[in-house]
Amino acid sequence: MFSTKFKQLGLKIQYYRQMKNISQVELADEAGISRSYLSKIETGKAQCSVPVLLQIAQVLNVDAGILLTDKDI
Repeated sequence: MFSTKFKQLGLKIQYYRQMKNISQVELADEAGISRSYLSKIETGKAQCSVPVLLQIAQVLNVDAGILLTDKDI
């Protein structure tokens, strides 16, 4: 169940990142994380802490709650 939630979160981050037309490197740099960590978050292979999630949401200019909802994109 949790892995599905992390995959869903990662897909939403990836979707909004692509909608903003920014690369993983750009998002990772602005969020203060490594590109490899962001890649793992986007593929659901790594968990994301609340502070990191908030930083990603801020860079993407998206409410963090939207990233956490069960609703599809």
